[in-house]
Amino acid sequence: MGFRGEWLESVQRKGSVLCAGIDPAEFEIGRGENGLLEGTNKLEWSLRYVEAVAPYCAAVKLNIQYWKGDYDSEDLRELVSFARDLGVVVIDDSKLADIGSTNDAGMFYSKDMGADAVTLAPFAGNMEEASKKTHERGIEAITMCLMSNPEYEEEKNSLVRVDAITTYDSEDIIPVRIMGRKNDSPFVRRYIQLAHDANRFGLDGVVIGAPSESNHITEEELAKARRYVGESMLVLAPGIGAQGGEAGLLFRYFGRNNVIVNVGRALMFPEGSNSSPGDQKKAAIHYNDVLNELRATI
Repeated sequence: MGFRGEWLESVQRKGSVLCAGIDPAEFEIGRGENGLLEGTNKLEWSLRYVEAVAPYCAAVKLNIQYWKGDYDSEDLRELVSFARDLGVVVIDDSKLADIGSTNDAGMFYSKDMGADAVTLAPFAGNMEEASKKTHERGIEAITMCLMSNPEYEEEKNSLVRVDAITTYDSEDIIPVRIMGRKNDSPFVRRYIQLAHDANRFGLDGVVIGAPSESNHITEEELAKARRYVGESMLVLAPGIGAQGGEAGLLFRYFGRNNVIVNVGRALMFPEGSNSSPGDQKKAAIHYNDVLNELRATI
């Protein structure tokens, strides 16, 4: 069935496109009201959280940076198994950014943990290699594409030299004269290349941040990304909730069922560190209702 099929099946079963972020900051990290209370058992807290929100979510996303302590590897397997038993798909948000056998090791452990998909950050320019290895491991890949953090505004517009210019729209080709060459060389902007290659190399998803008045993502960029990823690509969308991102435009461009809307802090800690499973359930119902209202207009 593949990750896309599993996601769409979960959307249908749950009546939701909400994805619950699981990145609980332990007390020692110092996140205050956006983290766990001192002495909290992280696994027990996470199991209660997932149980509270799972009826209203189609997926959970595990940010591996928050799971590197003693026993975390073993605890993650229990948590993933528990989430899958509750009928949600599982995304391992590892952002693999290495090459060859190192990436392959990460994919092996993602699959072994029970995840359905793993995120990539193909800094080394090896998206094709990474895609082949995920397919060999029986797990799907979601690649970084258009991030909403302020620092990415410059990176998304950096120029990438391309050879197969016929697969890009002429309006997106930027000719650049390179010293020592007689003719201009074709370049495209980084986010366009990432969207193009995700489709070209058969990935199941791309990460595109939710646009808002406070970030740099534009509607024109969403339209261009949609043009290159195609109709069936899934979009993992962070930035909803505490960051104030708008999901409506994402549904308009990528489809009402194709956007995996991740909400983290606003689901985990809706009333601060003392948030109860009841508070988390209430927040999940709220976000699911809001998202479904927006989807109904598409």
